[in-house]
Amino acid sequence: MSPHQTAPAAALRAIGMHPKYVGYGCSHEILKYTLSHPEAVYRLPQTVYPRIMELFGCSRAALDRNIRFAIARTWESGNRQLLGTLFSSAFHGDWVPTNTEFISVMTDYLLYGTDAAQADIYPAMRP
Repeated sequence: MSPHQTAPAAALRAIGMHPKYVGYGCSHEILKYTLSHPEAVYRLPQTVYPRIMELFGCSRAALDRNIRFAIARTWESGNRQLLGTLFSSAFHGDWVPTNTEFISVMTDYLLYGTDAAQADIYPAMRP
């Protein structure tokens, strides 16, 4: 298997996202796609979501809900240190990233490492 196929699974498990969630599978497939097509991060609903909806046989609402649920559970009980590193100051408090924010940061992390992922992309969220 190529690194592009295994890296998303390793990254999702590293942050503490559990494979038992349907949103894990959806996030994994989205990250596999965005690793090969990073520009797709800016057009997830138009380009990537239809592919994932077809793959999982679900509606747009179900796809959003499944990813949101997996992110929320990871945010509650995942690897707090790595999440804090990746999501910077926004990690603290009640804020949870949107699906697009999560995919964007995870794609940056997979492509460029923690330096790119932890850029202060959420200045308004600082306490």
